[in-house]
Amino acid sequence: MVFSQNYQRIKYLLLLTPVVALILALAGCQQPPAPQAPDTRAADETAIRAAEAEMAKVVGALDAAKAVSFYTDDVVVMAVDAPVVQGKENMQKYFETWMKEKPEFSVNTAKAEVARSGDLAYTWGTGKMSVKDKKGKVAETTFKYVSVWKKQADGGWKIVVDTMIPDPPETKK
Repeated sequence: MVFSQNYQRIKYLLLLTPVVALILALAGCQQPPAPQAPDTRAADETAIRAAEAEMAKVVGALDAAKAVSFYTDDVVVMAVDAPVVQGKENMQKYFETWMKEKPEFSVNTAKAEVARSGDLAYTWGTGKMSVKDKKGKVAETTFKYVSVWKKQADGGWKIVVDTMIPDPPETKK
């Protein structure tokens, strides 16, 4: 009887040993968590605000070629009273046509926020555009805008989606 009890214990241990070994092996294979990339959101926000201010100056200087350099090759722009503009080449044509009117243009960035992942960001704000008609009368439009920025391989930022929404005309009281 004693022999039978010892045999049962040994048999139990022999069955348990591979299970314990498997658990230990699997625990040893577990990878430590990957270190997180440094948080560069504050620096990225500063860079995006600077790029947006520079772009407003370039647009104000009526330089279509330089203005389009702030956009990705696959940009999508939703402009007022115009079909959706897709692609950098079409964006340049849009700028060239629009800049023939010699608009005065300014923007005020209200917010820039970079995703924790560090690859996308958005800005929004307000702006003003003034254009003289053929008789010299100035038509002024105020607007709101949203721009989606994408970090490039070189670490710079470019706009991948852009839209501008005109404010309603002021009502006279």
